[in-house]
Amino acid sequence: MISNKIKEIVENRKKTLHLDEAFKKNLGLNVHKNEREQLSHAIRTHLGIPIISEIKPASPTLGNIRIDLDVKMIAREMESAGVVGLSVLTEPNYFQGSYENLQLAVNSTKLPCLLKDFVIDPIQLEIAALLGATNVLIINSICNLIDMHDQASLLGLEPLIEIHNREEIKDLRELRDNGVTPKLIGVNNRNLKTMEINLQTSIDLIPQIKELFGEEVLVISESGINTHRDIQFLQSSKADAYLIGSLIMKSDCMKDTIVSLRGMK
Repeated sequence: MISNKIKEIVENRKKTLHLDEAFKKNLGLNVHKNEREQLSHAIRTHLGIPIISEIKPASPTLGNIRIDLDVKMIAREMESAGVVGLSVLTEPNYFQGSYENLQLAVNSTKLPCLLKDFVIDPIQLEIAALLGATNVLIINSICNLIDMHDQASLLGLEPLIEIHNREEIKDLRELRDNGVTPKLIGVNNRNLKTMEINLQTSIDLIPQIKELFGEEVLVISESGINTHRDIQFLQSSKADAYLIGSLIMKSDCMKDTIVSLRGMK
C-alpha cells in the first residue's frame, strides 16, 4: 500500500514522460561515456562508513530544502567529504530535481551516480544510461520489479531495489526464484502509506534480506538518518551503506556534516 501522495506523484510522473522523450531527443550524440565503478563495488571497497549522499532540492514533506543549488559545487564538496556515491533526484515537480542536475553531478565527480526518481517507464532508464549514471532506483511498490530490473541491467545500469515493509520480501523472493540475485537492495525507513519514518524498519527487514540472499547482496538503509549514533544503531542490522539526503542538503557545511556522520569528527 502507498499513500495518496505517492499515487499522486506517480500519476503526475506519467503525465510528464513526454518531457523525458524531448530531453532524450535533444541529447543527440552528445552523451557521456561511462567507465566509472558502480555503487556495489564502491561500497565493498570503501574504507569506513559508506554514505551515499543525496542531491535533493525539495521534498513533499519538507518543501524547499535548498534554493541556492550549485550542483557542481555540492557534488564536489560531497566527494571531498568521502561519500561513496551520489543519489541525484530527477523528479521535477515534487522534488525539484532534473536530468540536468544528474548530468552536472556525473560530469563534476568520479563517483558512482544513482538516478533517483519514480521510475515507471524505460525512457527514464535510457536517459540515465545516456547521461552516465551508474545506478538507478527501482521502487518495488510502483512498478513491475522483474521487468524493470531486467531492462535496467540490459542498459548497463545497476539497479537499487527499494522496499518498505515485510510484505515486499515476497517480491524479492519471487525475484530470486526467477534466477535474479540483485546486487543492491534499499530499505526505506519511511512508511509509504503513512509517510512516517522509523529506523526500526531497517532493523527488522535487513536480516530477512540477508537470510534470503546471503552476503551476495548489499543492503542500504535509507531515510531518517540524522546522526552517527543512528548509523551505529543501524549497524546492528548489518546494513552495508546509508543513503542520506535532507540532513546533508540542509546543513551549512555539507562536508562537516558528512564527516560527522562518518564518525570522524
